[in-house]
Order: sequence, then structure tokens, then C-alpha cells
Amino acid sequence: MIKIVVDSTGYIDEGFIKENNIEIVPLRISIGGKEYKEIFELSASEFYKLLAETTVLPKTSQPSVQDFINVYKPIIESGDSIISIHISEKVSGTINSARMAINELHTDKVRIVDSKSTTFSIKFLTEHAVKLVREGFDFENVYKFTEELVKRLYNRFIFEDIKYLIEGGRLNRAEGLIGSLLNVKPILSFTDGVVKPEGISRTWRRAKESLIKFAEGVKNTVGIEKLCVIYGENVEEGKEFAATIKNALQLEVDMLQCGAVIGTYAGPCWLAVGMQALQ
Repeated sequence: MIKIVVDSTGYIDEGFIKENNIEIVPLRISIGGKEYKEIFELSASEFYKLLAETTVLPKTSQPSVQDFINVYKPIIESGDSIISIHISEKVSGTINSARMAINELHTDKVRIVDSKSTTFSIKFLTEHAVKLVREGFDFENVYKFTEELVKRLYNRFIFEDIKYLIEGGRLNRAEGLIGSLLNVKPILSFTDGVVKPEGISRTWRRAKESLIKFAEGVKNTVGIEKLCVIYGENVEEGKEFAATIKNALQLEVDMLQCGAVIGTYAGPCWLAVGMQALQ
């Protein structure tokens, strides 16, 4: 059999995780003087409540090598192979920990897929891998076709409060402070695994319009197979925006709330669109 392993920044629906027997290796978050395993020990709602109460921004850390060994070893010993799908190697040490675990286990039964992003990309890649397994593809082809899907993923992110990006080191401090003074809303993307500035908007309304315009451009050039709206604590706004973009593009829309690790860098109020292009 082929098993799927993901990290916690995919925020994949619990029902889908259980139905497909997917294993999650959690990243860690330190907030309020305590360390938590994301998802397992700290939900999204609990995190945002703590974030509102703290004066010191949280810190995040990748899973340890032992965390991966604890997940990989029993799967391998049962005779199964593993497709391990994770947050971009260029922004997290998660994949490095996974590689070190593979080396310690002396196994060739694990293949790592770098999502080149996080959140929706891990979700879409996992759904694709599960579909391939169900259709009877062998281990190497499940890996190959999942890896190939990475090139068909597109995204844009907008943020209402720039301070979390600055303090988290995801935005140049000098540029960020200027942006904060001007009260602009940054537009960013994950491109080739790194966070890249794509522009600014003077207002939150125009920032949201820029997401719709970007999605329309993707639809008109390469087509959209899957579309996802991603958000933080702003659940109602996420729902409203999902309805707006569904109406604008005439496509079904998935929704994905992100928790502690992504929320540390994005803050409580932000929106994003993630897309899987057609073949």
C-alpha cells in the first residue's frame, strides 16, 4: 500500500484525513510561554484567541527528525511506501527534517513532494495523490504525477495588517515599515517556493478585487480545475469572499481556514486564492 504523510500547514479537513488514513506530522508553535503541536494541541480558534491576548509574537519551529521517524517507521515496517507532502523547503526546515529521518531509517520507501508553497497547495497535492492511489497507480507514478502537479498551482495572498509579515521576517523591515505608515495592503505570492511581493493596494476592498482579477487571469489563460479561498480568523469574511469569487468566475470554491503556524506570519485577518490549473 501507499500511505500519504503531510505536515500540519495543509490544514486539511479532518474527515478527509480520517477517511484516507493520512498521517500528519505537526509543526510547533510557542505562544504565551507554552509550546504546542499545531492542530493536535492547538486549534485555529484557540490560537487566534491567544494571539489577541499576547504582547509577544509567537515563534514557530519545524517537526523534529524524531517526529518524522515516529510516523515513517511503523508505516515502512508494515511494508507500505510513503508519499510525504510538505511546506516549501525554502521557508521551513520541515523537509530537511524529513530527509534526515529517511537517512536514519536507511529506506527507499519514502518520496518527498515539496509543495513550493503551503496551505492550499498541500491540500490539492494530497487530494491528487489520494486519487492516484485509488486509481491503482504504482508508487513511483503516484510520486511522479503528484510532483508534476506542483507546476500547475497558482496563488495570491493579501494582508490587512502588515506587522505580522514584518516581525515574522517574511517582508523586508524597511519596506514593511514604509508600507505600515502608508497603511497599504501588501499583495504577495509563493513563487518557486519563496514569498514574493506582487504589488500593493491602497484599500482592503481593492486588495480583494486584485485577487478576483488574478483568478480571472488564470482562468482565461490556463483554466482552473480547482479553486480555494484561504483565510485566518476572519471566517465570515472568508465565506463572503468565497461567494463573491464563485459568482465572478462561475466556479465551485473550496474554503480553507489556516491555524497557528501560518497565522503567526499572516496575522488574524487576511485572504488568499489558491488554484489548480487544468491539464
